[in-house]
Amino acid sequence: MGVVWSGMRVLVTSTPGTGHLHPLVPLARELVAAGHEVVWATAASSCGKVADFGFRAVPSGLDPDVRRPILLDRLAHVGDLPPRERRSVQLPIVFGEVTAPAMRDDLIEVFADVKPDLVIHEFAELAAAPMARARGIPCVCVGFSNAISDSVQTAVEASVAPVWELEGLQVSTETLNGDLLLHPFPAHLDTPRSDVPSAPMRPMSFDGASLTSPPVWADSFGKDRPGVYVTFGTEMSPRAPWAALFEALSDLDVDVVATVGSQLDPATLRPSGPNIRVEQYVPQSFVIDRADLVVSHAGAGTVIGAATAGAVQLCIPIAADQWDNADLLSDANVGVVLEPEERDADTIRLSIRRLLDDESMRSSAEVLCDHFASMPHPSQIAATIDQLV
Repeated sequence: MGVVWSGMRVLVTSTPGTGHLHPLVPLARELVAAGHEVVWATAASSCGKVADFGFRAVPSGLDPDVRRPILLDRLAHVGDLPPRERRSVQLPIVFGEVTAPAMRDDLIEVFADVKPDLVIHEFAELAAAPMARARGIPCVCVGFSNAISDSVQTAVEASVAPVWELEGLQVSTETLNGDLLLHPFPAHLDTPRSDVPSAPMRPMSFDGASLTSPPVWADSFGKDRPGVYVTFGTEMSPRAPWAALFEALSDLDVDVVATVGSQLDPATLRPSGPNIRVEQYVPQSFVIDRADLVVSHAGAGTVIGAATAGAVQLCIPIAADQWDNADLLSDANVGVVLEPEERDADTIRLSIRRLLDDESMRSSAEVLCDHFASMPHPSQIAATIDQLV
């Protein structure tokens, strides 16, 4: 292992959204601790969050409010596809065709101003890699989910090819994400693509917990009976089957904490059981270590948080990579996946009972937890970054 040389200028780039920002924070903080300067480029709506994390933020790329109306028409046909086929259409349109060109326009000035020695971007931010390669700057991609299939890979390459051409380059499978992709899942759960330069990096929980204090009630959650944590992240909550979930959970002898996000008012959901606590947002690290079971949309951040806590998982995927994540958990015998036609109270109740009672699944969850723990820590990755530079 080489000695880190201090004083690098590191440019971090990301699209907006909690699930895209948080996976970058642990590595970025390790680089700062090693003496490097980090500047973070993301949409203006996320700059406040990045500043709260402790980094200088530069507005770059499309805000969700600007991007949303553009995508409504472009993605109108996606709902007609089977759920597991939608990602191959959504990912290239959202992050390749629409987001990447606008991000490149803004990053031209950012690259000129920062003059980075190293670029780090998250998987869905597709403009930084060609810009770094054209300028001879090493580039590292931080993955936040599973390895994508051949069909998705091909579609993403085609969608972002015009951005590469603007930099005088041609995109390829090997270069799409830069010089190195840091894969967030252990091989026990998901094997990274063999045609992409990659290395494992342990995903560390970062959910803003350091910016606040645990609620008083968190100490008693899951203390005297099984704890069930329910979340559908920051984007998918309005599409969750809350009524069926609360009906199922109110009949069970479990402690429930459900977070519904900023788009819903907890007071309007009116869960029927006194065992159910509904909050708008709670950093998941305050409750997930006490949870025996996590019910979610199978978003990458929740899946990883639950897996590293050794919890079994009930997956109710809605969009994006969630179907792939849910299937990986099912194949690993740590999760149950509910298809769209299975999201009634009776099926949910039976699935929760199975997950809480199945010793083999709980054992598999403990094994998966150990595999995550054995992955290289971000501090180890930061200590070898100099080999790229």
